[in-house]
Amino acid sequence: MKRSLWLIVLFALPAAAAEPEAVDARLACRQEASPGRVLCELEVEARQGQLTWADAVVTSAPDMATPLRARVGPSQATARTPTRIRLPLSLAASREGRAKLSVRARWVLCPGGKRSCVPGHRTVTAEVVVGAIQEPR
Repeated sequence: MKRSLWLIVLFALPAAAAEPEAVDARLACRQEASPGRVLCELEVEARQGQLTWADAVVTSAPDMATPLRARVGPSQATARTPTRIRLPLSLAASREGRAKLSVRARWVLCPGGKRSCVPGHRTVTAEVVVGAIQEPR
């Protein structure tokens, strides 16, 4: 009996953690006119339940704009409510250009209170633009 209960728990947790519609993750970067600091922001928002923890891990960054930190944790959050966490990411742009930034958003969601928390993650991307935007002719 105990063994079958553990098997149910082991298989149920990944299924609950894999429900991507329960959490929305968005990444956005400000366009900068010249090389220097580029500010980006990851926002993780629960559609139901509470977010108890979240972080951002840079998985891919452009050569033209390297991250100042590879990971930003919940203690650096610029805004936090029970359902939303905003995490700042800073890049150092060495030259003008346009490229993609990829970040893995990770979180712990408690849809039914503290006793039913599940981890989750999603990779999100944003365009990093440094310099003037040139429209195609």
